[in-house]
Amino acid sequence: MKNIFKKIIILTMLVTAFVSCEKDDDSGIPEGQGEVKTSITDGPFPFSFVTEANVGVTKVEVKTATSDYVVLYEGSASYNLVDLTNGVTAEVEVSTIEAGTYTHCRVTVGEASVTYSDGTSHTASVDAHVIRDIAIVPALIVEEGEASEVLLDVDLASSFSFLGMGGLLLSDWILGGISSIHSCGFTPVVRVCDYDRTGEITGAVTVDGDYQQYARIAIEVDGETIHTHSESDGAFTFVGIAAGDYTVVVTTSDGETSSVSVTVSGTDTASCGVIAL
Repeated sequence: MKNIFKKIIILTMLVTAFVSCEKDDDSGIPEGQGEVKTSITDGPFPFSFVTEANVGVTKVEVKTATSDYVVLYEGSASYNLVDLTNGVTAEVEVSTIEAGTYTHCRVTVGEASVTYSDGTSHTASVDAHVIRDIAIVPALIVEEGEASEVLLDVDLASSFSFLGMGGLLLSDWILGGISSIHSCGFTPVVRVCDYDRTGEITGAVTVDGDYQQYARIAIEVDGETIHTHSESDGAFTFVGIAAGDYTVVVTTSDGETSSVSVTVSGTDTASCGVIAL
């Protein structure tokens, strides 16, 4: 994928179900079909005490406005999404499907768990195993004989909830320590886009002139708020962002906030520069 930091590619499977079909001489892709790479990334936790957030993905399907769902991936893969931050992705599958414009996605998730910095862990209760009819924005265009890429962006900050003793929801800013966490729940929040037709938003955060780690950064995409966080060098990246105008809102662990406006043009990278608080 397109990111300025780093990229992890994990090739899990290559579909061979079409080897007996007629092949296109140039691409090796069956006639009337296109190749789709399914990738996964994370809008990560904005706090430092979680070292792993493992989410199982068992099935990914897409459909056009007039077709039934077709399968892009089916298996038992699990991903530590804490590693897939600020533009880092894992490749889930490469498959071939009929050429067309795919407008909706359905994702089936498996077990979710978290591991904390002290080595303890919780298996999350999963509220919804199948996420239905996720709009693909922009829609996934699969052209005959061509390769394309669909991105699944799991927003962990919105997906996981942590409960303290007595059942009180723990905010990421007022945690009483790992020992106070009683359990966690997982209601997956996923957005999907045609990665080849989107751009990026990048920037960095400083507080009193020093680069700020774990600042929480948010933007609104297609009516939904998505999140990322700043790395140790203050840098952050949003990937898979459709062309348009956005307001980037930064919140530090001390509750300081700042916002800047940025415009994404086509597949370009839009820079916020250094956001100073």
